[in-house]
Amino acid sequence: MTGHAASPTMLVVDSSAEIWALVMEQAKLRGISVITAPDPQVALAMIDMAIPHILMTDLFLPNQGGLTLIRDVRARSAKTVIIASGESGQIVTALEVVRAGAGDYLQKPVLAEELGWALDRALRQIPSTIENVPGIEQADYRLVLGTNPDHVEACVTWLIQQTALSLPEMQRLHLRTTLIELIVNAVEHGSLEILYQEKHEALSTDQFERLIAERRRHPRFAKRRVVVQAAYDKDRRRLRYAITDEGKGFAWNRFVETPDQPCDSRQANGRGVFLAKTFFPDMTYNERGTEVTFSVPLP
Repeated sequence: MTGHAASPTMLVVDSSAEIWALVMEQAKLRGISVITAPDPQVALAMIDMAIPHILMTDLFLPNQGGLTLIRDVRARSAKTVIIASGESGQIVTALEVVRAGAGDYLQKPVLAEELGWALDRALRQIPSTIENVPGIEQADYRLVLGTNPDHVEACVTWLIQQTALSLPEMQRLHLRTTLIELIVNAVEHGSLEILYQEKHEALSTDQFERLIAERRRHPRFAKRRVVVQAAYDKDRRRLRYAITDEGKGFAWNRFVETPDQPCDSRQANGRGVFLAKTFFPDMTYNERGTEVTFSVPLP
């Protein structure tokens, strides 16, 4: 078993309470934390926030919901170890399961011994976090994003997988929420210069996608970029994030220092800034308001 700063997490997607109980029994013996979902739809809503080290899912035939989930998870995360399970004699073969992205396959009824072996194999496949790689004292990541806000969540998922898997689950959730909020603000209000009132009116008339598309095509905004930097410092036990856009900036001071005041319709959404400041009190902007930085203490 590889070393981990926090307990490995496992998402079990199955409608059977018996399977949940069996997995929890075997996982507890191996120090694995388990969360459950009754079907692939619920699981997919959880996956980006939970970022499990291990996914075990039923195939949910004949609709093949499990295979679709496996493909979706594999597309989002190359690191998640996937175990599929299904009834013997089903038309879906083990080869199809592997091609979808699973690394292991268990036939139902699942035996405790076979499940235990599969979990042992999964634990050996989980990559060590950066904290457990000897000799690394610092590491820097630099992401350059375009002007499509739809790409932000996938980028944040990848960044958290690279830098923050050692954080407790609730802190990871706060970090994910903050990064998405600040990066989307940098894209929409910064690079695309969409004022808060413009966004509000466009959303209320179901025209926001059109507004985004128009701004992205405009020569003034089309080539703008948002740069996201993450710095890992083992000695200081901190992660530091910086998000920089190429917009005009905004008067950020009153959102950070006096968050009870109403949001100016000409500026970015102050509620998101206030939320981020609540989670990470050292958050601050540069003078123009085009770069925001904050840090996260490591456990």
